[in-house]
Amino acid sequence: MGKYVTITEIARQLGVSHSTVSRALSDNPRISKKTRELVKNLAEKLGYHTNSMALRLSKGKSQLIGVIVPDLSISFFSKIVEGILETVQKEDYSILLLNTQESFEKEKEAVETCLKHRVDGVLAAITMQTKNFDHYERLIKYEVPLVFFDRVANFLPVPKVVANDHQSAFNATKHLIDSKCKCIAHITGSINLNNSNNRLYGYMDALAEHGLDVNESLIHYYEFEPSSIDKFLKKTIKKYPNLDGLFVFNDYVANYSINVLTKMGKKIPEDISVFGFSDEPVATYMTPQLSSVKQVASKMGRLAGQKMISILNYDEAVVNEKVVINPELILRETTKVIG
Repeated sequence: MGKYVTITEIARQLGVSHSTVSRALSDNPRISKKTRELVKNLAEKLGYHTNSMALRLSKGKSQLIGVIVPDLSISFFSKIVEGILETVQKEDYSILLLNTQESFEKEKEAVETCLKHRVDGVLAAITMQTKNFDHYERLIKYEVPLVFFDRVANFLPVPKVVANDHQSAFNATKHLIDSKCKCIAHITGSINLNNSNNRLYGYMDALAEHGLDVNESLIHYYEFEPSSIDKFLKKTIKKYPNLDGLFVFNDYVANYSINVLTKMGKKIPEDISVFGFSDEPVATYMTPQLSSVKQVASKMGRLAGQKMISILNYDEAVVNEKVVINPELILRETTKVIG
């Protein structure tokens, strides 16, 4: 396997000091023109490239931003990363991308990796397993700027870029009610996640505001066990044969739920209307196409990136603030037409 050519190797071959080569490559006038040419010619011949990381660190900055995401296989998060990249690359920053795969242990390792690489800042969304935030508090202790996006730790005094999950869930549930649904179940995510909780509260508030009872037995907390959805839907329909609406916290779980309901002989939306969340590509690939809440992932990424750049380049203070994005409802075939 090949290796990168170093200044030390160039110095050895020319019989000069490391500092002479370094200065010659920087066109330092203290080095004679003849020596500079010798150094540059050999560097080109050997395929030498400047170690930009070492150069940046010598100036006190790595020009590197850590980006910690819980699941890159989900289109929503990959689009957020695209938005971040679009923003920070314009300011000559690169990213250190770390995929935690919904693992708390990998999240802790990701933060440690960011510290080892001396990143200038960290952009992060927490995992479904995260209950302890000591690793993020270490970043704050070491004065490494931290900005959360989508899944956040509300109590940490740092900037956060989030969707208006409560209002979006309220609107989605209200649409089901307006389309004559009377018995609406909800599949929510981990109770550790702020966005899942906000969607749950939006669902509950919409029911209450429209005079429908909030029934705990119609709510399922999903923890990455697909078979639990089968059990929940079968048990719920047996207990509530009049079930006519289902609001789900993300599109992948909504798609799985529709498959379960279809196998049970239920027609969508004639028997049960289903509303998803995030507007992932799966929403339009499935049949019938899924009504969903559209989150503008790339915008969230750009705003998170802009916040970090403002902190790093323009000395904006790291404060406990929240930037809120308002998603929109996308109506397709899994919900009934109103009117």
